[in-house]
Amino acid sequence: MSLLAWLRRLAVSFGIGLTSYIIMLGIMVVSVLFDQQTAPFIKLASDAGRDIVSRFDSMVSGSHWGQVAVNHLRERVNMTHVVLSIPAVLIASLIVGVPLNKWLGGTRTALQRIIIALTSVPATVVLAVVLFSFNATFPDAYAALLRFADWVWQGSLNALSAAGDTIPGALKLTNVARQGFSGHHYVIMALCSMVASFLVNAIFAMAVDTRRDEPRPHQVA
Repeated sequence: MSLLAWLRRLAVSFGIGLTSYIIMLGIMVVSVLFDQQTAPFIKLASDAGRDIVSRFDSMVSGSHWGQVAVNHLRERVNMTHVVLSIPAVLIASLIVGVPLNKWLGGTRTALQRIIIALTSVPATVVLAVVLFSFNATFPDAYAALLRFADWVWQGSLNALSAAGDTIPGALKLTNVARQGFSGHHYVIMALCSMVASFLVNAIFAMAVDTRRDEPRPHQVA
């Protein structure tokens, strides 16, 4: 695979991550401005987050490190935000990842690009859950990641606050967000979407190239 192909995959992954984060911020804005209307969806996301943790809890029953990971997931990770991030990653993968890949000269068919985009979504969730669950193994690295995520989150809120009258109630919105949102989870989910998109794209490309290199039946004969 050429260097240009790898650069294209990096650009597509970055575009997906950035777009998904912007959509996540939009979800946050809507949930604050229209809290009563969005309350049922937030509750649904919260219930789904608890269900995910419960399923992991049953899967690792009897495993010490598994229980440590699940307890951390339950106590320190806002699974509601993780679940709310999934639609953002899906939308970004489809409306940005698919056309951007084609625009940058990708040779995959439209169906292949859609399959890659859809596969990237569960891959993002798995990557995020593994990262959130087993960060105790690398506490220093995870702490540095949290500091970076918080820096991005605070910068996003500052930019939103500076919007002033452009966004209705921007100042009030950012004040509420600072008090009630652990937004670094949104940042980490966006980063996971970038990594997952790149890995899925690369694995798909290598698998296709490997099949192309395999001899055909008539060639073996």
